Amino acid sequence: MRMKKIRNHIIVIVLVIFFTPINIFAADVDSGNDKEIMKFEDIENEILENNPMALINKNVVKSMEEDYKRIKDISDDLEDDRDDLEDAIDMMELQIDKLKQDKASLETKIDGDPDLINHIKLNYDALIGIYEYNKASLVASRRSLREQQFSLDDQAEDLDDTINKFRVQSKMSDCQLVWTAQNLYISYQILGNREMDLSNQTELMKKQLEIAKVKESLGKIIKTDIDTLEMQINEMEMGLNDLQTQKSAILGEFNLMIGNSYDFALSLDTELEPVYENFNEMYYDKDLESVLENNYSIALQTLERETKQRILNRSSGSDTQSEEAAEYNLKNEEIKLEETKRSVTFSFYKVYEELISKKMSFEQEKKKLDQAGTNRNYTMIRYDLGKISDLELENENLKYRSQEINTYVAEYELIQAYWKYEWMKSGLTLS
Repeated sequence: MRMKKIRNHIIVIVLVIFFTPINIFAADVDSGNDKEIMKFEDIENEILENNPMALINKNVVKSMEEDYKRIKDISDDLEDDRDDLEDAIDMMELQIDKLKQDKASLETKIDGDPDLINHIKLNYDALIGIYEYNKASLVASRRSLREQQFSLDDQAEDLDDTINKFRVQSKMSDCQLVWTAQNLYISYQILGNREMDLSNQTELMKKQLEIAKVKESLGKIIKTDIDTLEMQINEMEMGLNDLQTQKSAILGEFNLMIGNSYDFALSLDTELEPVYENFNEMYYDKDLESVLENNYSIALQTLERETKQRILNRSSGSDTQSEEAAEYNLKNEEIKLEETKRSVTFSFYKVYEELISKKMSFEQEKKKLDQAGTNRNYTMIRYDLGKISDLELENENLKYRSQEINTYVAEYELIQAYWKYEWMKSGLTLS
């Protein structure tokens, strides 16, 4: 069944008169209050496009990606510089070899004074020495560039690892924000129904008070009975005030989550799709596979294990960390990963059991509503026969309306439990 729409939308006092409307909202023209109506299915898009934390996370990822690109560009430039040095060293070696060959062939090419030949050889030796020195400087520069490049490659690898982790954290944060907003939305509807139920009870109690005052004037009841009724009404009105305060707080928090001011004039649509009809408890094992495959906590722990594995690979011959310590750290991450999987499995089981429980509660409330309807019909027959008073009829109608609201609340809670179940399948860890 589709959830019935509550006749009167829950209205929150407008504190902001002028505000640029968000496109997805439809103006509540009939109310004349220029409120904006938010639909449940639009929550995810609103969060991703307007929530401050979601926008910050996007910018952080982009910033880190730019840093990664910069490091890779520098590393590529160093690679080009190393290639240039390699070419220069090769040219230097050719020059040295040629000078050595020329020096060796002096005696065959030059006839004359041996002292002159020795003097020329000394000049060759000096020139060869200069070339050798320059070659050594180039080799040292190449070694320095290689070390810089290796360091940059490690930095790039570490930053890439950080980016991958933050992407997962950011996605998890986005999903958590959407679920939180959805949860607030449904909680608001539940409070609205409870407010309506308590308001109905309060109105009936006030009518009972008026009748009681008449009886008291006729001497049929004492003043204490009047005082008791007035005290009960006062307590009910305080309860109504508390519910309205809670609703205002939830709506304000919801506004902030979608990028509005706290007191933005927003109304939440009361109609929700009966998504729980898609639930099949026979698919638990299959759904658990999806949970373990998509879970963000498991993904993060897997990335952390990969980080420790890379550190272990680097630790061979490193002065900063012993290979043995790196191995122990890796083992710890593997233990944490298995523990995370067990914890997520247990959390999903609890959410599954909660959904089953809410489904059963909803079915029970529907049966109670059917019975309340039967009782009301019987009471109306008795009323038509003149066997009961107007107040007794109204009291029976109130019982029916109260049970109808209890059924609405049970259905909202079932929808809430269903979405919690779905978000666990999508990657969140909830309980």
